Amino acid sequence: MAKRETATIKDVANLAGVSIATVSRVLNNLGVVNPETERKVLSAVNMLHYQRNAVARSLKLKVTKSIGILVPEISNTFFTEIVEQLEKLLGPLGYALLLCSSENSVQEEKRKLAFLLERNVDALLVIPVSDIGEHFASPALSHIPLVMLDRKIDSLACDVILTDNRKGAYDVTKALIREGKTRIGFLGGDNHVHTSIERLHGFLDAMHEEKLEVDSAFILLGGMTQKAGYTVMEQALSMENCPDAFFVVNDMVHIGATSYLISHASREIRSKMVFSTFDYLYYAPLLKFCHYAVDQPLNQMGEAAAQILIRRLDGDEEGFPSTVIIEPTIRVMEDNGGVVTDEKSKAASNVNSPRFDRVFS
Repeated sequence: MAKRETATIKDVANLAGVSIATVSRVLNNLGVVNPETERKVLSAVNMLHYQRNAVARSLKLKVTKSIGILVPEISNTFFTEIVEQLEKLLGPLGYALLLCSSENSVQEEKRKLAFLLERNVDALLVIPVSDIGEHFASPALSHIPLVMLDRKIDSLACDVILTDNRKGAYDVTKALIREGKTRIGFLGGDNHVHTSIERLHGFLDAMHEEKLEVDSAFILLGGMTQKAGYTVMEQALSMENCPDAFFVVNDMVHIGATSYLISHASREIRSKMVFSTFDYLYYAPLLKFCHYAVDQPLNQMGEAAAQILIRRLDGDEEGFPSTVIIEPTIRVMEDNGGVVTDEKSKAASNVNSPRFDRVFS
């Protein structure tokens, strides 16, 4: 069967008995065409099943109305929540998001960056894998707005949106100490990832302020993934005199560590283990070892990123490069055993529950 030919804008103009320019004005909602002419054009569009060629249009206008999004892993709920927020803000403005995963690999990050540039995205929003960033300084990006979210690369001049990672880690470590914990380990992390380094500094700030000993054997870096969490929890429990309290570097490591405890730890160990952690997502209360969690302001982060992207796309370079740092909230998991000990944690414990406006199947 012969392939049906695609209708062109010229076909629409001929059927409606108008010029190509008139069809263009109708399709772009310019409001300078009389109602009867507009009706004829739209009728012709429907009869011919005409679909505008976005690729051809982008070549002519030199814009694609697309924004490249590059994240370390799509399975990380924190990253997908950010993407969802950006879609809500940028979609109504006519932008499409092209989402890619760098799979926690610098080499894959380079490949996916090239992929997005080949598709002529108008701007990029990146959560980088590490502190290696020469590929983001390529001349090919010189005229493309670049915003980094959640993590930064110090050597790059670009707009950045961050949570105050150090302060968040400090606050939840202090919460464990107020609960009476004096031996606290650090679980997960990567010394090439900005957020991990800042969270380690925050943890150490709290421990040193309270003059508590930090056992270097239980500063267990190993990655930012679920697999890393599972592995470092196994490693911690295999050593003598393992602490019964840990600060956990992020949500994925938290899930991995919890999985190991539930699957392999004795009832006695499970009954004593306590976590404080970075990230509070909709399933956070189900992670029963967690007493305190840093709740990152996803809506604010998404809004700030979208606003900067729009400004840069409009040619507004004021304040470049800008750094926005947003203070997180500390959540107390009272049902898990967390203790409200100060005004800040009392206020946080009264904040609304995690989002339940989502539909899953």
